[in-house]
Amino acid sequence: MNDVLLPQVNNNCRFCNFNQWMPAGVRVLNAAVNYNPFSVTIGNTNMASSLDQGAITRYSQINQGYQTVTLSGSNGYIYLQKPVYIGDGMTTVAIINSATGLDVMAISDTACSTNSFSACIRVANLAYYSGDVNVGLGNLIFSSTSFREVTSFSRVTAGNYTIRVSRSQRPGNILLSVPANLNANRIYTVYVMNWNASADAIQTFLVEDRRN
Repeated sequence: MNDVLLPQVNNNCRFCNFNQWMPAGVRVLNAAVNYNPFSVTIGNTNMASSLDQGAITRYSQINQGYQTVTLSGSNGYIYLQKPVYIGDGMTTVAIINSATGLDVMAISDTACSTNSFSACIRVANLAYYSGDVNVGLGNLIFSSTSFREVTSFSRVTAGNYTIRVSRSQRPGNILLSVPANLNANRIYTVYVMNWNASADAIQTFLVEDRRN
């Protein structure tokens, strides 16, 4: 019997930081599959001691400039050390799979204008094994979003939606369909990730933030 790949969804990470703005604020998202949890340091700051796949930290304030991101295991083995530029805004450092094993990428957490009736949403494709994906939300479609691509924000009416994810090569084959409640005056990022090393093994992680 062939294995059936079941779509997965992680719970929303609501108000991962309660500060609306933090200069040079950095958080870390682990989107890499087939690894044990990581200990993560950025420069001299310990960001996490056991960051599992699909987990995200709170923001911590980091000195601006190039800082070395270090990923290590519980036994102290260093998987990766790589310099990443930290600007004066807020940044998500994503741990991702790559052709050489692991990599990290910095995602600028910019603002988007909202009001008491609207929310903003964007998509970040961190699914190394899946290639380009389509992400639909009501009538809004983020088409052919490539691996490592982060779309611009789009403003939508606050309310209940269904997030639909498919691979761009097979847009009619919906791999994941999950409800999402978008609150007014909030901005959201839909992180698309794998949950194992298969093209159709897709999960989403919806993160809500404030940027007033």
